[in-house]
Amino acid sequence: MRLWRLAGPPLVIWAGVATTVAVAAAAFGYAPFHGSTWARWDSRHYLTIARGGYDFFRCAPDYPFPGWCGNAGWFPGYPWVVGGLHLVGLPLRGTAAAVSWLFAAGTLVLLWNTFFGRRISVTVLGALVYAAFAPGQIYDYAIFPLSMLAFFTVLHLWFLQRGRLVAAGLAGAVAALSYPLGVLLVPVSAAWLLIEQSVRLRERLRRVAIASGLTFAGVVALAIDQKLETGRWNAYTLVQDKYRHHFQNAIAATRDSLRPLVHGSPFELAKAPAWQTALVTLALVAIVVRALLNRRSLDRVDALILLWAIPTWVLPLSQAAVSIQRSQAALLPLAISVRRLPRPLILVLIVVAVAVALAMEKLFLQGKIV
Repeated sequence: MRLWRLAGPPLVIWAGVATTVAVAAAAFGYAPFHGSTWARWDSRHYLTIARGGYDFFRCAPDYPFPGWCGNAGWFPGYPWVVGGLHLVGLPLRGTAAAVSWLFAAGTLVLLWNTFFGRRISVTVLGALVYAAFAPGQIYDYAIFPLSMLAFFTVLHLWFLQRGRLVAAGLAGAVAALSYPLGVLLVPVSAAWLLIEQSVRLRERLRRVAIASGLTFAGVVALAIDQKLETGRWNAYTLVQDKYRHHFQNAIAATRDSLRPLVHGSPFELAKAPAWQTALVTLALVAIVVRALLNRRSLDRVDALILLWAIPTWVLPLSQAAVSIQRSQAALLPLAISVRRLPRPLILVLIVVAVAVALAMEKLFLQGKIV
């Protein structure tokens, strides 16, 4: 009975979702239990880091993007976990996929035991289902670090609002080592701790030094590792520079992402990325509107989620040459505040999320989204 209370409901939901993902892959013509099924695009970089660490070299003269090449433009947290398991004899791609699936399950269990308080209610279970099918779901089951990022982001936010600063910092450091959006936990945690007006400034600064400082240690670890392996502290930025990630208008980028929905049939498979953007936007706007309507009695947790979610949503949209669909998977912890929304709206979000997840899975397996 105790085990059921700790993990039963989220694992039942995850088992249903994982079965759906596997059955859908088989229906689309791909072997669900073959590691290569879940490897696309940047997966190869994570796999090569896991197998042999970083490489860094000048791009060939005929390469379409002049500059520095290699896998140093990707974060090492997820490959380190996969590589450690591979060293004991486990197959590389299969292990990488299994790590993603297990972190996806672990995130639901973590949400259940922390922010959701193990409460059996329509809204909590609905929020868990939303989290399981959250926008960008396919990247939580593919060979990418998004499910690992989600797990440690939820852990960081939970410890932060509970005042467990060392634990928050350590969880944040792992998130920051997992994916670039994890680095946002540094300023988010600092802002959260600094706005606590009931605490003296010196104490606030001490708390920032602990929680945000430890989180930033993940970034420092990345730089040190790249210096040791490539000879350059800034190997990551040198490799990424060739993709020309210049800043752009986030609102205009959202509008452009939604534009396909108003031309032709909105239910074409190719328009699934636009539907995913619409889903993320709807969920975030609904949470913001609810917060504004209840600003005088806004829960501290919901305030923290908004403080984290808005920059996590804006940053990928404000950069050119970034996979918006992949970055939207980082917003899975929005489910924490989704449970506060009206039941009919939660149901709408779930129905749309399931349909979008299946369509995005097909596009991913076909290699049509990155």
